[in-house]
Amino acid sequence: MKREATVVEKDGRLMAEVVRSEACQQCRACQFGQTESVLVELPEGDFHPGDSVELTLEEGRFARATLLAYALPVVFLFAGLLIAAFCAASEVWQAVCALAGLGVGLIVIKILEPRLRSMQPEARPCEKKEE
Repeated sequence: MKREATVVEKDGRLMAEVVRSEACQQCRACQFGQTESVLVELPEGDFHPGDSVELTLEEGRFARATLLAYALPVVFLFAGLLIAAFCAASEVWQAVCALAGLGVGLIVIKILEPRLRSMQPEARPCEKKEE
């Protein structure tokens, strides 16, 4: 996955500002769909405000992060539902256990957040286009 970004200074740190594409406009499922732009921390390098950079994230890393963030809570939701169903609980308790499983899944995602954040994209300066 590749995206072009502009280097900006925010709170004394250099960040890459990625502007939302039209494809993200309708979704609004993540932070990127809810704002006009997202700031991404830049790795160490020779970057200056106003520079254009290309952010690259390997497809495998992107797929793993997406799978963790979206599928894991759903897996816990179904696990809570199945556990309650196998214990012959009433439908109300099955729903409660499913929601509890979803809550546990979201807590696990929060615990794994530092690991997910470590999957930062690589940044390199964009080649200047000749006019």
